[in-house]
Amino acid sequence: MSANPAFEPALDRGRLDRAERLVDAFEAGRRRRAAEDAAEIRLLAQAAATLAPSADATADQLRRVDLDRRALIAELATATHVSEWTVTRLLSEATDLCRRFAAGVDALERAEISRQHLSVIHDTGAAIQDDDARAAFVAIALDRATELTPGRLTSVLRVIAERFLERTLDERHEDAAAERRIETCDLDDGMGALTLFATATLIHGIRDRLAQQAHSVIAAREPDDEDTRTTAQIQADIVTDLLLTAGPDRCVAGDGLDAIRGRVQVSLPVLTMTGASNEPCLLAGYGPIDADTARALAAGATGWERVMTSPVTGTVLAVDRYRPGKQLNRFLAARDERCRFPGCRKAVWRCDIDHTIDHQHGGPTRHDNLAHLCRRHHTVKHHTAWTVAQISPGVLVWTSPNGRKHTDRPEPVVRFILDEERERRRRMLREPWLVNADDLTADGDPPPF
Repeated sequence: MSANPAFEPALDRGRLDRAERLVDAFEAGRRRRAAEDAAEIRLLAQAAATLAPSADATADQLRRVDLDRRALIAELATATHVSEWTVTRLLSEATDLCRRFAAGVDALERAEISRQHLSVIHDTGAAIQDDDARAAFVAIALDRATELTPGRLTSVLRVIAERFLERTLDERHEDAAAERRIETCDLDDGMGALTLFATATLIHGIRDRLAQQAHSVIAAREPDDEDTRTTAQIQADIVTDLLLTAGPDRCVAGDGLDAIRGRVQVSLPVLTMTGASNEPCLLAGYGPIDADTARALAAGATGWERVMTSPVTGTVLAVDRYRPGKQLNRFLAARDERCRFPGCRKAVWRCDIDHTIDHQHGGPTRHDNLAHLCRRHHTVKHHTAWTVAQISPGVLVWTSPNGRKHTDRPEPVVRFILDEERERRRRMLREPWLVNADDLTADGDPPPF
């Protein structure tokens, strides 16, 4: 285990028992709520079905059905104190879930997933029209949902859904990009919200650049500085000044602005980069992006990392670069993409590289004993009763103070699905890099560092 040996938790059995009962009660409540959510979905789908007109309905019958539907929606809305628009959406969604995602509703009833997980599966898979393809997608999605939070599941399923969609990502992205816009919303207490809809790479780059600018403001503060704004407040002020003034100099203390760049991590298959393939390009923390955007980013990059992955498991095997650099750090960044505590999505460049078994206690500085942890979870690991073990390269098993185990697998592995035809062709070609990830920890050679 990896917990800091200097940390000796008080052996308060009563405190641990109370925590255990609390977690058990919380889990039981979530299971009951999942079963109730499934029952509500089926109830709404049944209600919608009873109001569906027959195929040979006359004009008068169609009007009668429409009036009955409006009356029911109004009654459901007033009884639950929600808008009629919300009820209409719930009826439509429940109908589609029971008709095309029945396996997901069954899994929700068994409390294998939550309502939020089902919503992610429905949203990412709704565009898959072929029944067999959608059933295959749902089966994979339910398997991934048992180990991932809804937030992480979203980015994983976006990648997997690409395998089953008829229209290519580039075609869909062109249509979606045409809808880019800004929306405003009035809030309480004299506040308002401004929402920018743009391509994912730009949004992630903007977010990271704002974080860097805010940090530069905080770093420039003098000890007697009266500026006590939080990072979030500074970011909001920077956006406001950028949009309403000629420049943000006053907001960022005037130095180094030109050197600040938004950082995004994009995985670009080599055949896609050359235009010979439509293999999805991936934005870390989001999912697939269009190939033209990825190629433009690659063209402007100061250096490229080449990431070799196993086509059998999706595991990152090795990383090299066309320019010299810290090879091990690049390998870990390509493998982890985020903090490796279950559910955390903090990007690797905002994390520390942690020795699973502490270096001071003999832990080696190797890929199979290192992982990215954000400051919050780095502290949890070393200063609480949580422990973690790296049971195979990149696979972390966290154990809570009450003994519950949670496995966290690298993102490239989780979103990987086997393409049998591609594997068959590679085996025929006898490509030397077609190896099982387990071979790296058995008698095979480790990655080149």
